[in-house]
Amino acid sequence: MRLKDDTKINSIFKAATELTSEVGLDKLTMSSIAKKAKVAAGTLYIYFDSKEQLLNELYMHLLMGGTLSILPSIQHLPLKKQFQVIWSNVLKFRVSNSSEVIFMHQFRYSSYVSAESNKLDEQFISFINNLLDRGKEELIVKDIDNDLIIPMLYGYANTLARQLSLDKVDVTDEIINQTFSICWDAIKS
Repeated sequence: MRLKDDTKINSIFKAATELTSEVGLDKLTMSSIAKKAKVAAGTLYIYFDSKEQLLNELYMHLLMGGTLSILPSIQHLPLKKQFQVIWSNVLKFRVSNSSEVIFMHQFRYSSYVSAESNKLDEQFISFINNLLDRGKEELIVKDIDNDLIIPMLYGYANTLARQLSLDKVDVTDEIINQTFSICWDAIKS
């Protein structure tokens, strides 16, 4: 059995995200991914049995390499600081990885999503829900349904990152602090 080459996997993932930006998830094919990644189509199938498997593994790779990976290391921080670290991480990732963000958004709402990918999404949402609930218990977060707070935070992060990317603005500490302050002011008690 041949060992899988991480360099090829990264090339395949990069090709898939770039092609999703160019043609959309529905028009993405295994042959177009192989061509863009500069690997033989047969080689692609050594790594992934199907387009669905490739897309799910790519999605989980992006989630695990992004914000999800920092959650265990911030749990000891005060609640507000945890939100700030998450905000900073999300904003920096979204601005500097536009192809990946486009892929993640399209994939999240596609029919390709596996139970395992959903489970990773749920881990992040569960973490945020727990933070919000703890903040309400400590009387530092408004007593508003989390299903109303989370879309506001997500929508702001998404729109802000898109605008910063379009305007080619570097995400500085000042921008992170100012925009986090807007979010925090919106949810604090």
